[in-house]
Amino acid sequence: MESRLLIALLIMVAGNLYWWYRYHQAEGDSTIDGREREERLNELQDHWVRFTCVAIVIIMLLAPLIQAALHSGLA
Repeated sequence: MESRLLIALLIMVAGNLYWWYRYHQAEGDSTIDGREREERLNELQDHWVRFTCVAIVIIMLLAPLIQAALHSGLA
């Protein structure tokens, strides 16, 4: 059971690294003007925050199940 929590944490870290990379890639893109860059960065931030919130909710749902399994001796 604790492996599910570890997998969820790893997915969250990997996803955040992905969105960080996309954000910094868009930030350094010199082919777009200022307003379009700001719109793209805001869109990436929205996706990033949405991903992080979903990952946190999944972890919060898995954590009590794993703790209950550890205390009952099922793990």
